[in-house]
Amino acid sequence: MATPGQIIFRIMIVIIILLIGAIALIIGLSVAGNSTTNDVTTVNTVSQIGDNVILSCTFTPDVKQSSNILWEKDGQTGFVYKYENGKISLTGQNAVYNKRTSLFLNQLSAGNASLQITNVQLTDAGVYKCTVTNSKGSGQNKLSLDVGAFAEVTVTNTSETTIHCHSPTWYPKPTVTWLNVTTGSNLTNLSSTTFSPALGSKFEINSVFMEAVEDTQYRCVIQNNLARTEGDALFTASGFQTESRLQVLSSADVLSPSLLLLCLLILIVHPGAALW
Repeated sequence: MATPGQIIFRIMIVIIILLIGAIALIIGLSVAGNSTTNDVTTVNTVSQIGDNVILSCTFTPDVKQSSNILWEKDGQTGFVYKYENGKISLTGQNAVYNKRTSLFLNQLSAGNASLQITNVQLTDAGVYKCTVTNSKGSGQNKLSLDVGAFAEVTVTNTSETTIHCHSPTWYPKPTVTWLNVTTGSNLTNLSSTTFSPALGSKFEINSVFMEAVEDTQYRCVIQNNLARTEGDALFTASGFQTESRLQVLSSADVLSPSLLLLCLLILIVHPGAALW
C-alpha cells in the first residue's frame, strides 16, 4: 500500500506530465497556425462611452528598420488602422474608424504600437488584433475592449433612518445590493431601487434603504460586468458619515505566447505550487 508521501509524489509526476503536454500543444499550435517570432503583448481594456481609449500593444523594436503595424477587429470588414513602409496607410480602413484612430508614431522605435480610439461607442466593443512585422519577424496578439458606462455613487440621508444612494449613468444595467457591514447580512429586500432611463441607453440609479439604525454601517453596491461602486453610510450621535469608491473590473491581461510558456515552466520547476 502506497504511503502518503508516495501518493503526493505520483500526483506531482502526473501534474508535470500534463504541463509538459500543454507546453507541447501550445508550441505545436503556434508553429502550425502562426510562425511568429516577434513577441507582441497586449492588455485587455475597459472604456466609458464617449471617452478616448488606448489599446495597449508592445513589441520587440527594431532600430534599423521601420515596423509595419496592423490593427484589425474580429468579425469586421476592413482594418482598423495600418502603418506600413514608414507611413500611415488607411486605404481599406473600415469607415467607422475614420478620423478616430491614431498611433503614437514617435514611440514606434521603442516598441509601442498602441492604438488610440476617440469618442468610443458601444459598437467599438469587441476583440482586436495587433500585428507587428519587422526584420525580427512577424508577431500578433489579441485584446478585448469592453465598453459601457459607470459612475461613483453619492450617499445622502433624507431622515435619521433613511439612506439614499444615487449614481447617474450605468450601462449595461447594473445590480444593486444593500449590506449591513457590521453583521454581514444582506438587506436588499428591505430597500427600494429605481432604474430610470438616461441618455444613450444608460440607466440612472436611485436606491433607498429606510430602516437604518444608529452605530451600524450600511453599504449599497452598484455593479455590472465592467465596474463596481460602493457607498458606505453610518449614523452616529455626532452626525451622518459617508464614504464611496469606484472600481473598474478590467478583464485579465492577454499573455503573449512566450509569457504563457514561462508561467508553465515555473510550475514545472516548482510543482508544489500547483497543489495549493
